Order: sequence, then structure tokens, then C-alpha cells
Amino acid sequence: MKPPKRPRVLYVEDDEDSCEMMSILLDISGIDVTYTHGIEMTMKLPDKSEFDLFLIDHWMKDGSGSDLCKKLRSEFPKTPVVFYTGCATLQERKNGMLSGAAAYLVKPYSDLVAPIVLRLVNGQDPANVFEWPANPLRQLEDKAVKLVQIITGSERPMTLSP
Repeated sequence: MKPPKRPRVLYVEDDEDSCEMMSILLDISGIDVTYTHGIEMTMKLPDKSEFDLFLIDHWMKDGSGSDLCKKLRSEFPKTPVVFYTGCATLQERKNGMLSGAAAYLVKPYSDLVAPIVLRLVNGQDPANVFEWPANPLRQLEDKAVKLVQIITGSERPMTLSP
């Protein structure tokens, strides 16, 4: 039997460290990530149609995430766009949602990204994607342990102190 297809996400973020962190976190959750560092680079990417979801920052050196969201929604109307950004003002959130986003997540809540991506990719109504998964603290702890194992190269289980 063929294994299920892993969702593919295009992450548009101009900070290299954020790209690396998100790539690791989403990979642990069974999601493949490609990232670009701005609007121009994103729009030149030839295979955008292969992505199941676009995850974008609001502030980028070469423009606004709202402008990019509008372009992506115009070109790929069925592909969800999710903001993951440090922009937390009410006006920025409103602009992001009015530009066509399915969700608007404010950093640093990275533990919300993978569940929301998976729900949207699987066709869940954007109005219901914020239902909190059962025992989120345990899931977050499991991801942290896996991340430490990846970083240290150790396969031994590690206890994280409170």
C-alpha cells in the first residue's frame, strides 16, 4: 500500500532562522516545507501550483504579505493562505483576513501552525480550524523532545525539566 501523501507548504518569510525552525517543526508533523525569502522570489517560483497551502509573513523586505496573499489567492483560489507573523495589531489582522487568508496566527505560537495547516489541507472549514487539539501540552512536549533529538543527533529519550 502506498503511504499517504505528505502535505506541501510554501513558507514565505525573509528571516532565515524562522524558515529553519518552521521547516523542522512542520517536518516533525509530517508536512513538507519549501521556503522563499520574499514576494519577488515567491512569484518567480515555477511550481507554486504543487503546494497545498501557503504560509506567509506579513512584513517582508520587498512588500506586504497582504499584497502577496491577494496575488496567491488570485492565481490559486482553492489553495489556503495562512499568515504566521509578528504583526499583531487589529488593523494588520483585518488587512490579512480581507486579503483572502484562511487564518492569521501571531508569532510565537508555533504549536498552532501544524494542526491548522493539516486541518486546512484536509478541507476543514477555516471558521473551525482553531479547535484546540486534545492535550496540547503533551503534544508540544513530544515535539520539543523530538526537536532536541534532531539538534543533538541523539536517539536516546531525554527528559525535559519543568
